[in-house]
Amino acid sequence: MKSKTRQILATAIVTSMLSILIGGFAVWGSYESETGIIDEHLNTVALDVAQSPDNPITAALLSVEQNSFDLTVAFMTPNGETATLKESRKAVIGGEEKLRVRNIPLQAGEKLVIASSLTDIDHSLRKNLWRLLIFIIFTNIVASFASILISRSTALAFERTQREKMQEFLGDAAHELRTPLTVIKGYAKLLEGNKLEGDREVQAFTRLNSEIKRMESLIGDLLILAELGEEEGGEFSALNLSQLLSESVDDFVGVASGHAIELLIDKDVVLDGSEKYLQRFITNALTNIRVHAPHDAPVRITLKGGKDIKLIIEDGGAGLPADSYGEKIQGLKRFDRSRSRETGGSGLGLSIMNAVVERHKGALTLRKSDLGGLAIEVQLPRT
Repeated sequence: MKSKTRQILATAIVTSMLSILIGGFAVWGSYESETGIIDEHLNTVALDVAQSPDNPITAALLSVEQNSFDLTVAFMTPNGETATLKESRKAVIGGEEKLRVRNIPLQAGEKLVIASSLTDIDHSLRKNLWRLLIFIIFTNIVASFASILISRSTALAFERTQREKMQEFLGDAAHELRTPLTVIKGYAKLLEGNKLEGDREVQAFTRLNSEIKRMESLIGDLLILAELGEEEGGEFSALNLSQLLSESVDDFVGVASGHAIELLIDKDVVLDGSEKYLQRFITNALTNIRVHAPHDAPVRITLKGGKDIKLIIEDGGAGLPADSYGEKIQGLKRFDRSRSRETGGSGLGLSIMNAVVERHKGALTLRKSDLGGLAIEVQLPRT
C-alpha cells in the first residue's frame, strides 16, 4: 500500500472515530433527553394517583388532562382484561407501536396502566443516525481532500528544499574542484610539447601527481557527502559502539604510538546505527589527530551510555581557529584551508563527520578541549 493511500486511510479512520464518538454521544444524549421527558410525564401522573388513593382513576384522568399529556390511560382487571379510559393518538395498548408503560397497582390485583408512544422518538433517533452517517461521509471526503492537499504541499516543500540543497552542494563542489583543476591545467600547459627539462620537468610531474591525488581525495569526500545527504536507507542495525571504538583506537595506536591515550569507554554501548558511517566518523576524528596534532600530544576518548549516548574525542594539539568553536557545520565547511594544503587532504573531514551525526539524528559540537586542542563532542539517540 502506497504511503499516500495509507495516509488517506488513516485520516478517514481517525475522522470517523471522532465523528462517531462526538456525534454518537450527541444523538444518544438527545434520545435519552426525550425519553426522560416521557418518564417525567409518567411519574407526574403516578404521583397524582398516589395522592388520591380513594379515586385513582379520576386522579389519573385529571392529571393527563390538566397537564396536556399525550398519554393513554387504561384499567386492567386481575384476569388481564384491559379497558381503555383515555386513548392517546399514538399510544395504542396492544398495538404495534413501541410504548413506554407504567403500571400502577390498585386494590384486589387491579392495575392502572399509563402508556406513551416512543414512535416519534425512535423515528427521530433513526433520522439523527442517518444525519450522523452523512456527516461522517462528508467529513471524510473533506478531511481526505485536505490531507491530499497538505501531503502535496509538504512533498513540494521537501522537493524544493532538496533541490536547494543539491544546488548548494553542486555550487560548493564546483568551487572546491576549481583550485586543483586550475593547477593541473597550468602544469599540463607547461608540460605540453616537452618545454620543461631536467629537474623542472620532474618537479612539474610531482606537483601534477600531488594535485591529482588531492582531487581524488576531494571527489571521494564529495561522493560520501552526497551519499549521506540522500534519503535514509535501510543500512541501520544494532551496533556495539564500544567495540567499534576500541578496535579503531587499537588501529590508531599502531600508526601513532607516541600519543598518550586516556580511554573512558563504557562497555557494550549499543545503538541502532550504520557501522559504515560511524566507522568513517571515528576514522576521520583519529586521522585529524594523527595528522594535525604533535606526535606526543595527549588524547582522551570518552564514551558514555545512557538514554542518550555521548562520545567525546579530544586532543592536546593546536586545535581550530578560535572563532570556529561553537560554529554550526553546514554544507562543505572548511575550518582551516591551510591544514588541507599541508597534508593533501580535502579539508572536508568535519563536514563528513557532521553529516554522519545528522544521519543518526544526533548533534555535533566543536569546543576547546582542556587538553589544549580540539574536542569533538557528539550526542546520539539510542534509536
